[in-house]
Amino acid sequence: MGKPPRPERDLPAYFHRLTPRFQQAYLKSDATAKFEPLPDAIAIQYAQELVAVLEKGRIADIERAAGALVAELCRVYAVRPVKVTVKGVRPHNARGELHGLFKVQRPPEIVLWMKTAQRHDVVKPRTFIRTLLHEVCHYFDYVVLKLDDSFHTMGFFKRESFLTRALMGTGGKDEPPVKSEPIDPVKQPRML
Repeated sequence: MGKPPRPERDLPAYFHRLTPRFQQAYLKSDATAKFEPLPDAIAIQYAQELVAVLEKGRIADIERAAGALVAELCRVYAVRPVKVTVKGVRPHNARGELHGLFKVQRPPEIVLWMKTAQRHDVVKPRTFIRTLLHEVCHYFDYVVLKLDDSFHTMGFFKRESFLTRALMGTGGKDEPPVKSEPIDPVKQPRML
């Protein structure tokens, strides 16, 4: 298998500080726009059930529904299910609110927050599901694409959008990807 093509646009500055192995992971991530196959009808049904449960705002029910959706996606892509934990109010600081987190540990875990930091409102269903799928994409980068690391590349955000559209349709105008602070992976500790 040959090297993934280099993108025509400028690469982030930290790319050039990565080892060749992680540069390969970055380039493969950037060149991969979707996961094959499409999520199935059962996954779409679980996404719809998650939307209905979110409106009621009970953490245990939301966690159960989110876990069922992720378990079905893992079944579709033939990988081990990952634990999903849902918490209440989003942690925040001067830089913003934390929506979700993928914990690269053994076993891995996805953590999501269901209420906004300021008003403590339950987040909008599409935002919650997109955040969940953002974290699922990090997990799938390791276990489906077999990448050495999961970077926020253009391909990563295309995969996130692909899963969101596949499970929820376009819903009119697509929301932008979940915002996250740029991370310099060279300075981040490896946990896997």
